[in-house]
Amino acid sequence: SKVLIDGKKLRPILDRVSFVKYTMTRTYFIDKPERMLLNTAMIGVIVTYITKGIPQEVTVDWDLFSDKIRKVPATAVDPAGPFPSYVTPDDHVLTWTNFLKTYKIPTVAEISVDDSLTKIGVPLGSSLCLIILIPLLWHTGKRRKHGGKIRLQIGFAVLLVAGCVLLYPFFRVPVARPAVLAPKIADDKAKALLGNLLKNIYRAFDFREEDDVYDRLATSVHGDLLPDIYLQNRKSMVVTQAGGAQGKVKDIDILDVSVRHLDDRPLALVFHSKWTAMGSVGHWGHIHTRKNQYDANITVEPVEGVWKITGLELLEEKRIDPYGKQKPPKTREQ
Repeated sequence: SKVLIDGKKLRPILDRVSFVKYTMTRTYFIDKPERMLLNTAMIGVIVTYITKGIPQEVTVDWDLFSDKIRKVPATAVDPAGPFPSYVTPDDHVLTWTNFLKTYKIPTVAEISVDDSLTKIGVPLGSSLCLIILIPLLWHTGKRRKHGGKIRLQIGFAVLLVAGCVLLYPFFRVPVARPAVLAPKIADDKAKALLGNLLKNIYRAFDFREEDDVYDRLATSVHGDLLPDIYLQNRKSMVVTQAGGAQGKVKDIDILDVSVRHLDDRPLALVFHSKWTAMGSVGHWGHIHTRKNQYDANITVEPVEGVWKITGLELLEEKRIDPYGKQKPPKTREQ
């Protein structure tokens, strides 16, 4: 079959071959091994085409027909839902057109530090009123000592005080917040931050080229930690039964997490976290799944306005049954 993406023929990549099941609502790969009848077993094939973004149009020219098979069901699926149709020898081109308006491809994105943590808004209008008010009050007090009239000065001072109050919410200029004045981050926001950083790291390994993986990792990992995390992930998600192939992580579950702030680095957070990562790889028509559980101390802090992992102490890593029930984490005593 001939595939054109925005009118261009791209290089196909055989991504996955595995047994599948078909229902009225979906077709899905069989992840957990099971026995199947030979006469009803179906094999699914995923062929991938690498693009820079969401294409505007994709066409598939289907030519696999026979004397008995003259009508083949086909479905184009995008985030808006499935679009079922058929291809026949007379109408053999399946076309998908991009009508998505607001959808964004899940990708590795920098997590910017909220300005409220690193900057403080100085009310310019109120500050100017205050600068004028201070010498005015000094001059008024001096004039009163010498018996001069101060009615005009008092009226002007009242106007300046009112200006300080009324202009406070407006004309605010952001300036760097001193580290000692940095506010504490709420625990729920800190935990959400850790979850997003972990997703970024695992998602970076979905890219095929090593340079691309490093570039994506660099958005969430800082400095010398980059090669360590790269090698550790490559080693931990290798599926030996699949000939050493690299499993792609599709599911991350944070089981337990606590957070503390560092006194000497007010915006730095240290997480003690337990989480699981489950990855799978296709091999000779079936899926090998691997699930690892990790226990680690993770240091996170701003680097040039972006949250990054700056320290990682891996306390434990173990493989667990990907199909077993996960025990709930023990509650911490207060």
